[in-house]
Amino acid sequence: MLKADFHMHYGKERFHDTGYSAKQLIDHCASLGYKVMALTRHDEFSDPRLVSYAKKKGILLILGIEATVEGFHVLVLNVRKGDRLKTFDDIRRLKRKKDILVIAPHPYFPSDICLKSKLADNIDVFDAVEYSHFYTYLVNFNRKAMKIAVKYGKPIVGTSDCHQLYQIGYTYTVLECRKNLKDVLDAVRKGKGGVVSVPFPVPKMIRLLWWMFFKKK
Repeated sequence: MLKADFHMHYGKERFHDTGYSAKQLIDHCASLGYKVMALTRHDEFSDPRLVSYAKKKGILLILGIEATVEGFHVLVLNVRKGDRLKTFDDIRRLKRKKDILVIAPHPYFPSDICLKSKLADNIDVFDAVEYSHFYTYLVNFNRKAMKIAVKYGKPIVGTSDCHQLYQIGYTYTVLECRKNLKDVLDAVRKGKGGVVSVPFPVPKMIRLLWWMFFKKK
């Protein structure tokens, strides 16, 4: 079984500065036993040279992006600089040419950038639906996303959507496959694995919210 996370941020991005580098993120994930991870900066592609660095740490690194598609956030994995991802039709065209993986991130969270009804409207685009770490026993915006995933037969992946390192490890994906790009992408699409998740601790939730609203710049 491979421990995986498909939604991870690092460095100074469009909306925030995480305060740690890609290599620090990879090192941290390696220390926690991750074997697969995806880099998904906001509307920015990552340096392909990081793939070889991660391999030395025992990690299969997938280059991805959290793209703004028609105003909504969408995770697209196995893409490179030059791939056009402005519209849902752009993604449809790209899927016909490349072996990419498309995940709906935090689709029903209370934010204008979250997909909400756009997920069902474009369900053919998506290979999986995210179960985000950002929830507690009392408040969990993942529940509606899980209903949509079941309704349309879409696999579920657990992610940290990390912007701070202490978010990692509470929710992740386990996959039953070999550790190579093709098998990992196929395993996600076919639901060969599962989600491991516990609610994010309230003190860390408060700490993260304080960072998001007062210190992220």
